[in-house]
Amino acid sequence: MTVSHPQKASRDSIVALSTPSGAGGVAIIRMSGPDAIVRAAAVVGRKSPPRDRRACVASIKDPASGEIIDRALVLAFRAPHSFTGENVVEIQCHGGPYIVQRILKACLECGFRAADPGEFTRRAVLNGRMDLTEAEGLRELIQAQTEQEWRAGKQLHDGRLKNATIQLRQKLIESLAWLEARIDFPDEGDTAGVSLTHVKSRVETVREALGRLASTYASGRVSADGLRVCLLGAPNAGKSSLMNSLLGHERAIVSDIPGTTRDYIEEKCLVNGRLLRLIDMAGIRETRDLVEQLGVQRAKDLARQSDILLLVTTSETADNDLASIGAWVRSEGLRDPVVVITKIDLAGTSLTASLTAARSATTTGRVGLGISNVTGEGLDALRARLATEVDQRIGSLREQDAWLTNARHLACVERARAHLDSVAGRIGRSAGDEDEILAFELHQATRELGLLIGEVYADDVLDVVFSSFCIGK
Repeated sequence: MTVSHPQKASRDSIVALSTPSGAGGVAIIRMSGPDAIVRAAAVVGRKSPPRDRRACVASIKDPASGEIIDRALVLAFRAPHSFTGENVVEIQCHGGPYIVQRILKACLECGFRAADPGEFTRRAVLNGRMDLTEAEGLRELIQAQTEQEWRAGKQLHDGRLKNATIQLRQKLIESLAWLEARIDFPDEGDTAGVSLTHVKSRVETVREALGRLASTYASGRVSADGLRVCLLGAPNAGKSSLMNSLLGHERAIVSDIPGTTRDYIEEKCLVNGRLLRLIDMAGIRETRDLVEQLGVQRAKDLARQSDILLLVTTSETADNDLASIGAWVRSEGLRDPVVVITKIDLAGTSLTASLTAARSATTTGRVGLGISNVTGEGLDALRARLATEVDQRIGSLREQDAWLTNARHLACVERARAHLDSVAGRIGRSAGDEDEILAFELHQATRELGLLIGEVYADDVLDVVFSSFCIGK
């Protein structure tokens, strides 16, 4: 899909179903574009366009045959006071799939184009109705299944990150303006022989603020995307059975044959109202099977990226697993895993010894838990532990603060901070001969903050952001 810049906004009119597909009491069909109201007149069967922001009852007609498809409510929102900043028409009709498809077909016959995913929100951004972070917040609100996701989306859509970024960017723009004046007019009284102390002070203030923003990412990502939980262990330790138990349905293949899981499986999971991303991986062991070797390597790579590791073992293999796999975890500098001893319905008296071994093998108090995927024993305790892990991470996020929720945010902030690091390193020794370099670095830092909120547009960034939206949003 081609991205339009604000000065080259698309001139065509689009249409899509804005409510979920399928049968329902009411469906909303949304149209947007410069001539949306005029084109909609042929569908809604009115001699004059509907009044702005006034609901009216209309007979929705097939433009070819004149047949009445449905009686519906119609609302018009004239530019620029609409969601997209363009003329918008909404038809609230009965939610039967046949009715919806007939009306959509009628709209297409009247010159509308079927909207791409996220195109309504994209137009809202390009027309200045919201910034890019607010659009991302809208997407997260739409997709939210838990309170943690709702809070992450709400703080973005409320404009907290946008407002914080605008303030920081303005400080840099003021410093850049003064610096460029010093370059362009070196002999003027306001700039000649004046030190860069106040520029340095502003840069340091912004650097520190960006550092605090970057530090929120680990918690903000968990809030928006869920806690990444990797199930690590030897073959036949019960990892796949545990994943199925936590999900509440059979997702991973369970077999007595070692090495059944070669690749990884990732699934979203709600545990005590918290969002997790469970990752079941190949069992860790030495093997000559090339495909299994690749699976083991991928498992180790994923373990490095996890928020928490569950080292899944059994009472019979606990000593060996804690020694071998535990040693690898420590060599990678990863946090101690939560040791999960499975098949406790078969363990007998060996379970106590296994839990003692798990306790002695950890350094941070993340001791073992015994569970049975057959009887369900211990699973509630594990769920409570995982819920606590989520709460501990997102508990530092304050309601009134801005925080980062995705990798795009973090990348923009880190690139901006890198440019300011360069400024800070040079500014102390600058006697005027490096002013151009300082100005360039400040310009790049402001550009990165502009990319963050969408004041500076990059086609590929917009493509990535809006490709994950639903059609009709």
